[in-house]
Amino acid sequence: MTLNQHLALTGLAAAALLPFRSGEEIILFSVGSVLIDVDHYFLYIQRTGRFDVRGMFRWFVGLWKVEKSIPYAGLCIFHTFEFFILVVLLALAWPLLFALLAGLIFHFLVDLAYLINKGIPFIRPYFLIEHFIRRRDPKYPYY
Repeated sequence: MTLNQHLALTGLAAAALLPFRSGEEIILFSVGSVLIDVDHYFLYIQRTGRFDVRGMFRWFVGLWKVEKSIPYAGLCIFHTFEFFILVVLLALAWPLLFALLAGLIFHFLVDLAYLINKGIPFIRPYFLIEHFIRRRDPKYPYY
């Protein structure tokens, strides 16, 4: 999904939560839902060796054009179950972080529905070990 689509959906979800949650919780939910995609920038750096943000958006547009022809795009670390478990453990110590976790999970579920709808639910890994296994393919990286 595009950044604008994520921002719009997060805004709608945050607005729906307003009557039920504090301002801090709404902010943390929104931060979790949007900043989870920072890992896409890390993937871009790892693949290209470049650091320009505009270039990252262009690179992902190119990836979207070939995504159905490749079995695996690469690791998005903040979209893995291990990262969610880490946030759960932190939230046990700082309960306000459960709002951040809710934003992360919201984003993850929106992404998952989007990827399933496009027919590419396994384009990225859900576990770190899955990444380490899948990247051993001699053809990786595919794009």
